[in-house]
Amino acid sequence: MSLSYQNVSAKEIDKKKIIERIEVLTKRSSVLTHITDDAQKLTSMPGAMGDPLQAVYALPGVVAAGGSMSEPAVRGSAPSDNLFEVDFMPAGYIFHDFGASIFNKYIIQDFKLYSAGYGTSYSNATGAVFDVSLRNPKYQELKTTLDFTMFNAGIFTEGQLTENTAFYFSARKSTLPLFFEEGEELEDDEGELTGVTVNQAPDDHDYQGKLIWDMNHNNIVTFSFTGAEDSAKANFNQRAELALKNPEYQGDATFSRGFNSQNILWDHYGDGFHVKMGIGSLSEAGKFEYGRGQTDGGFYENETEKQITYKARVNYQVNQVHNLVFDTAYHDKKITFSYDMFQYTCTDIEPDCTLNKGDRVKDKRTEDLDDQFVGISHIWQASDKIQSEFGVQWQHNDYSDENFVHPRVALSYFATEESTINFKYGEYNRLQDLDTIVPEIGNPNLKSQTSKHTSLGFQQELENEWSWSIEGYYKTMSDLPLALTENEADSDLLYSNDVAGKAYGFDFLINKNKTDKWYGWMSLSYAKSERTDLRRDITRDYYTDTPLVLNVVFNYQISERWNGGFNFTARSGQAYTPITGVTDNPDHQGKFLPQYGEPFSERFDIAHRLDIRFERKTDFFDLDAMLIFEVMNVYGQDNVSYIDLDYQKIHSTNDLMIKEETDDFEMRPSIGFSVSF
Repeated sequence: MSLSYQNVSAKEIDKKKIIERIEVLTKRSSVLTHITDDAQKLTSMPGAMGDPLQAVYALPGVVAAGGSMSEPAVRGSAPSDNLFEVDFMPAGYIFHDFGASIFNKYIIQDFKLYSAGYGTSYSNATGAVFDVSLRNPKYQELKTTLDFTMFNAGIFTEGQLTENTAFYFSARKSTLPLFFEEGEELEDDEGELTGVTVNQAPDDHDYQGKLIWDMNHNNIVTFSFTGAEDSAKANFNQRAELALKNPEYQGDATFSRGFNSQNILWDHYGDGFHVKMGIGSLSEAGKFEYGRGQTDGGFYENETEKQITYKARVNYQVNQVHNLVFDTAYHDKKITFSYDMFQYTCTDIEPDCTLNKGDRVKDKRTEDLDDQFVGISHIWQASDKIQSEFGVQWQHNDYSDENFVHPRVALSYFATEESTINFKYGEYNRLQDLDTIVPEIGNPNLKSQTSKHTSLGFQQELENEWSWSIEGYYKTMSDLPLALTENEADSDLLYSNDVAGKAYGFDFLINKNKTDKWYGWMSLSYAKSERTDLRRDITRDYYTDTPLVLNVVFNYQISERWNGGFNFTARSGQAYTPITGVTDNPDHQGKFLPQYGEPFSERFDIAHRLDIRFERKTDFFDLDAMLIFEVMNVYGQDNVSYIDLDYQKIHSTNDLMIKEETDDFEMRPSIGFSVSF
């Protein structure tokens, strides 16, 4: 099992060739109706709550940027450098703000993480690619499954409609509102009131559906739809830490974001070729209002996005040793955003953006962010020992009016039937984050970010389903944004392309597929990630820099009905900026702000956590059912991930009181139950 953190090799194309030769005894779509073994292992991983995407943090090279509830950062890149695709099409977002992914475990078919050096099928990304495949509906009698856990509840139904059509539908809702009471003022770990009152409990929900039509043996049409929403409302009174540091946040606050997408895909299987074409609509909306109730009416940052995607891929087998893959896509994207806020000119190499406060700004604007790309790859089985993939991709960003031509290369040397050496190289780009390039609050003339990935790896299959692999990588990043200070001659530009970065390291994996009732894996990652301010020639650790990460996952089939396992994670403390003093807040008399030392010059203590999970198959009124017992953070480890002043205890610049925040909850048990009928 590769755990899908390596790039897809052209060997996977051979699997498609085999499928083409199978005598048709069932629907062609039935080939993809079951979850892969690798994805199933992630689904059953302790601590992931049955969520294979949440289990990504146990894969080599992946860390939670800034804490366990953060989005993934992969091999030294930023979370915003990643690309997410679902069933060949763009996704809105795939992780809820309060923990889990947006997908029901019953609909996942496969999940691949391309950490670096991926091919010409992906564009507008400089980090990793998260490629999620949802399985096809099964041709079966209608079956419904109900799920109940301490943190969400859901329904999943699936079945055949006609001789050539089948469907499924999933809907889930968070149960977090059951743990909060509206009007309740929250307490900290010591039982002290925080000044934060719950107006609406943190909540989320999601839904997915898919309808498949097997027109004939050569043609399949799929219609799918997906949506999700996250929301919360709170009041921050004068004692709240956030209001003490940033008084404009005092008052009522509302947060919400969500998306809805609909896609139509057509797959055509011919003699030696496969054509996939899709058209999709994606609508996103986000709202953040705060400081409501103040005399000036408060502040807001709202955004809506409409995107139409046209995409196609052709996989053509020229002969037994040559294969061509063509990809093209056009994204028609329009974003409307409005804001009334204080401007903070800042990037992620700054220790605290609240110190870069500017004037109050207000605007409403609509921008077109269309982009398109064309890619072609030639896969050549040069001999029994050598396989190569040479590709090139052209991409154009309308907003920045830039054109890019990027080479992508992959070479595999099969030293033996069990051992393979892999080399990959690729060049990539992505448009800058919106808040750094729009007029008034950004620099529209910023160039896109670029990155170069190089990796070299070795993998070997051993006896009794054992395997191991190691892969080293080196990545460079160019034209990253630098926030300009008022002391610089061109400060009116707000941002410039004067930051560069590099990341390097290796990922080591030992894996055991299921035999003798058990399976598991152990991964060890070493990484270094840095950013350089080119104007000042200063190089510092990046905030996601985590030198060492260890993951151990074990699962054992105890009996026919019982299954159990554990997941242990240990990692170096992430880099942080020490607080060395207290200074007066220049905008608010009697308020205070931190003084910082050298940015990202110190590290938190080693973080570690143990999760366990047990499953028991059972019967519920003669219906198939399952009980799930899970305990996260078994020994209640406090892993510090953030520090700030303890503002409630500071009354002068002489009061240096620092408060530590942990990224993990205390020991959290969970019981789940599912029943199918």
